[in-house]
Amino acid sequence: MGTGFVISMKFVLYGSPKDVYEALTNSTAIEQWSNAKGLFEAKPNGTFNWFDGWATGTVVAVEKNKSLEFTWKASDWSKKTKESLVHIQLNEHAAGTEVLLNHANLPNANEQRKHRNGWVDYVLDPLNDYFSLKMASQ
Repeated sequence: MGTGFVISMKFVLYGSPKDVYEALTNSTAIEQWSNAKGLFEAKPNGTFNWFDGWATGTVVAVEKNKSLEFTWKASDWSKKTKESLVHIQLNEHAAGTEVLLNHANLPNANEQRKHRNGWVDYVLDPLNDYFSLKMASQ
């Protein structure tokens, strides 16, 4: 899937693949779970921008309700640092959606460690909180 320092993880989210896809690509939903402005233009060469512009990139490929692939560069990386590549696959699961996350081409072991924790702390756990609240309010 890519080279350099890589994160590969599985995580179960409480929403359906359709709900997870929507939460990752809809600006209003992104703002609700991340508490920050976000944009994901779900088309090749679309703009990716999460956490008020902390992470930016370009959409490589999308398959609605199934997968997302996009480049990722953190605003605190040096100008010379190449973009990393994120691939997210959404599979049906008894509890909702099994997310297969692959984040490749991270610049070093420190960023690999920070991003492994960051994906859980700032994306996956907040998404589950978001889905739990949505289910509770239905």
